[in-house]
Parts: sequence; C-alpha cells; structure tokens
Amino acid sequence: MSTELTFEAATEATEPQLRRLLRDNPLTGDIHVSLEREPNAFHAAGISGDQFQMMLAFGGEPRELIASGGRFELETYINGTAQRIGYFGELRAQGGLKARRKLLLGSYRKMRQFHEAGDVSFYLTTIIEDNHRARRLLEAGLGDMPAYRPLETMVTFTIPARLGARRRRQASCDVARASKQQMTNIAAKLAESGARYQFHPAWTEEVLGSATRCRGLAPEDFLLCRHGDDVRSCLALWDQRAFKQTVIRGYSTRLSRVRPLLNIVAPFIGRPRLPFPGAKLESAFLSHVAVNEDDEESLIALVAAGCEQAMRKDLDYVMISFAARNPLANVIRKRFTSHEYVSVIYVVFWEDGAEAVSMLDDRIPHPEVAIL
Repeated sequence: MSTELTFEAATEATEPQLRRLLRDNPLTGDIHVSLEREPNAFHAAGISGDQFQMMLAFGGEPRELIASGGRFELETYINGTAQRIGYFGELRAQGGLKARRKLLLGSYRKMRQFHEAGDVSFYLTTIIEDNHRARRLLEAGLGDMPAYRPLETMVTFTIPARLGARRRRQASCDVARASKQQMTNIAAKLAESGARYQFHPAWTEEVLGSATRCRGLAPEDFLLCRHGDDVRSCLALWDQRAFKQTVIRGYSTRLSRVRPLLNIVAPFIGRPRLPFPGAKLESAFLSHVAVNEDDEESLIALVAAGCEQAMRKDLDYVMISFAARNPLANVIRKRFTSHEYVSVIYVVFWEDGAEAVSMLDDRIPHPEVAIL
C-alpha cells in the first residue's frame, strides 16, 4: 500500500465502494457477520441521525478504499432532557482494526474536522465485548484520537420468533397494533419513558413520521398495551432488511467443528440453528421500547406479540437490547430462549467534551440498537 493516504466524506459517487468495504470486512468472533447496506449505504445512515458524515480513507495505487467510519448527530435524552449527542459507527478497515497507526490517526483527524464543524460535545459508540484487540487500541489514547471511556455493558438478545411467539399464550396483557391516529400518544409515551434513561432517542411525532429517520417503519408496526385510551407500554417491530442486511460469513474454528451437532440438537433444547455461511439472517428489531422496569407482564406480552408479527413477515429472529443492569434484561433472559450478544457502551470525546461527560448522571443507558 502507498504511504499516501487521503480522507474524505463519502458521496453518491463513492458510496458503492463503501458498500463493498462493509461487505468484504465482516465482524469477527465466534460468528463472523458482515453488516451490509444494500442498495444504498446512505439509506441506513439516515436512520442513525439527522446529520451524518461517512468518512472514507483511500490509499494504494490505483486508489483503493481501505477504511471507513460514520459520524452521526441526533437528539437523545441526557440527564432527563433532550439534547444533541453524537454517535460513531460503521468503523471498518481492510484486515480489521489491525490497521496501521497512520491510517487510524488520519481517520480520527478527519473525524475531528467533522466534529469541530458539528453541534455535539461527545459521542457514543459500542464495541463487541470480546473484541479485546480493538478495545485496547481505542482505549490507548494514541496521538489525536479522542478518549474512549467504557460506560457499561449492553446485551442484545436474539430471539427465535417461533419460540418467542409461544409466550403469547401465557401473557395476560392484551396487545393491539397501532394506527396512525395513535402516534401522538405513542410519541408522548416514548418521551415519558425515554427521559428516565441516558441516551434514549427523542422520538418526537415528527421523527416517527420521517421517511428518512424511521425508514421502513409504519404506525401499524407498533404494538401497544393499553389502559383505557392511554398507552400503557409499547414497542415496534422494525424490519430493516430492505436497506440493512446481516450475513453470516463464517464461524470460528471451534464453532465450525461443533455446528453440525448443535444444529441437530437445537430444536430439542430450544436453541436457534446456526445457518450456513453466506446465509442472510432474516431478522428484525424490537425497537422503540417504552415499558416500565417493574412491568414484566407488558414486556412479555409485547415481545411475544412482536414474535408473532415477525413470523407473519417470514422473519426467523427478533433482536432487542437493554443495558445489562436494566431489570428488563433479566425478564428477557428468564422468559425467552435467546442468544446473547454483549457489547460495551463507550462515551467518546475530545477535550471540548470532557466537562459534558463528567456531568452525566447514573441513569441506566438505553441507546436504540436498531439505529446503531
């Protein structure tokens, strides 16, 4: 590779190269997955923030895309009030984050230029808990890199829709699909619930109706537990397969050896099968969750109803996330068969964001995994 590196924001002309980089550089672990963005990476970026830049790093001769990263801005609740925050995501490099120091530092210098022209003090990001190499590198504080401060862990539960739907028979809370006329009440419920958490998106009625920020999400995708005319609790089944895809690219050596046996016994022990490499994970998110932490009954009913809806859409799995210390995480763990995917929430900041980070209170974080 040439030592000459250039860094720039993605355009419609370079967007196809970004999609190729995401496709060809899967996340590794026991299960290797590529997080793909067909047919246009900007469609997926649009749900993550009302402002964003996709940074591209080019090098080599002929010029080749070798790394990317996304910077997003959106309104979330911080210490109980709606404020703008940033998010770093879509970080990829050929060969993973074993990238050269020059590439890494140059990427963050470009990100800092975007930051200085933006309107946020600090950022969130999430990193797979067992990706120790990337975490050590980002926490090292090299050169012009921002500080990466681990906050706490977040658990994403992948629930087989067929198994989750069985809980519907045991739920005592009635669940109904929403209508367009109920979106005002849904937005109010999300605001009431969101203010209790850190980093919960500010889902206003305008944002919920946005074809960019909530692409592919319709009023009838929301499921409600009601108390009279009031929305007691809600969530949405957000099917993003039209613009975001998760593709199984392989397994670790250990898991490859035992996968055939695991798939034989999976139906008998209530576990999901492990697909062939190259298969798309037919999944959707259970997003926009507004459930009181002591309302186990509502959460079970809503998740089970979401699984029922998923089966009608030919979805195999649903995913829902909570911070590890959120009591609702234990409800999912106890009552639903699932695979747990653990990541670490980081706050990321340069010098001008240190004061804002120091003022964060101890509310439980609840970033929306569907837009990360």
